[in-house]
Amino acid sequence: MKIQAYPKPNPEVTGSKSFFAHATKKVKKNEGKDNETEETVDVLQKAEFKRDALEFNYGKKAKESWFKKVVDDQGNPVKVNETIYPYIPNLDLIELVRLVQILQRPILLKGEPGSGKTQFSKAVAYEWYEQSFRENYFEWHIKSTSKAVDGLYQFDHIERLREAQLEHHRRKEGEVVEEIDIKKYRTFGPLAKAFLTSTKERPSILLIDEIDKADIDFPNDLLLELDEKRFRIPETKEEIEANYPPIIFITSNDERQLPEAFLRRCLFMYLKFPSDEQLHSIITAHLPDLMNAHAEFVKVAMDRFNELRAAIEKDAADNKRVSTSELLDWLKAYDYDLTKVDTPTIDAKDLTKEGLAKLDKYFPSLLKTVPAYKREKEQKAR
Repeated sequence: MKIQAYPKPNPEVTGSKSFFAHATKKVKKNEGKDNETEETVDVLQKAEFKRDALEFNYGKKAKESWFKKVVDDQGNPVKVNETIYPYIPNLDLIELVRLVQILQRPILLKGEPGSGKTQFSKAVAYEWYEQSFRENYFEWHIKSTSKAVDGLYQFDHIERLREAQLEHHRRKEGEVVEEIDIKKYRTFGPLAKAFLTSTKERPSILLIDEIDKADIDFPNDLLLELDEKRFRIPETKEEIEANYPPIIFITSNDERQLPEAFLRRCLFMYLKFPSDEQLHSIITAHLPDLMNAHAEFVKVAMDRFNELRAAIEKDAADNKRVSTSELLDWLKAYDYDLTKVDTPTIDAKDLTKEGLAKLDKYFPSLLKTVPAYKREKEQKAR
């Protein structure tokens, strides 16, 4: 078993470096009361690039046959823009990725909406495979209408019936008709693609996002597939089995209780709200220009954000907590008006705790309930 480290650098590989590390900086390190030193650390930033659009093309032997490039009408490869942000993990998450690989069990992630559950799996995939991560990373976004079989395969019965009738008609007319390969009507879902592409050297990663949106039977319908890493397609009589167990991340917003039989087969972690140090790293990764130009303002904004969270927890009428993603939305608006326009639209004197209250045009990205708006207006009136 090959255990891959997350995040990089991998201590087992000399000189390995995170694919998100695009710069370095020196930080002060306190080793004692009167002994302060400096060390150079990687600065993690978002990865932005263009990649070839890929279409899954199942082949049992050669890996190259699993995907083919999508081309336009002129035969040119279609390009897709990718933007991936690094995930700043705590020690529990680092150990979790190791544990998932050892036990080969799915991991169920819960946490507040906007806490980064969905982005975690993609960050792991990019950290392992860089720009080729789409060959081993698959997403299954669950809706209220989703069925377990959707993640395995789809069979186009209507097209099959239409062509069978046409084939029968042509035979009656005396034409010689080539036998149709019934597998042409079968396409694979994300769980099947993860099974097929996963290898010991490159285990695939699957995200099953917001599993609690589906009906109550959905998780139980996946028990056999998650246990045995295989399934059967009755229409084609194919047996599809994982070459090597993929890493499966499952997220839930806790909108409904999941069945005990399903929970028994999963590892579990609740994503805690990031510490101030982690928030600082997250903001640096997402908004480096704002952090470089207005680091003191970012600290003030973080303090105000923490005050808002504390006020919501004390207000029984308000149960909508502000999340990390909403903090980033809030700061992105400031980032645009401070660093992305020729003439900043914000007065420098307003970049203070008192000035934040005046800039209420940015609060719709943070305050999403009537009680929250009322509290903010009352504070502004004081």
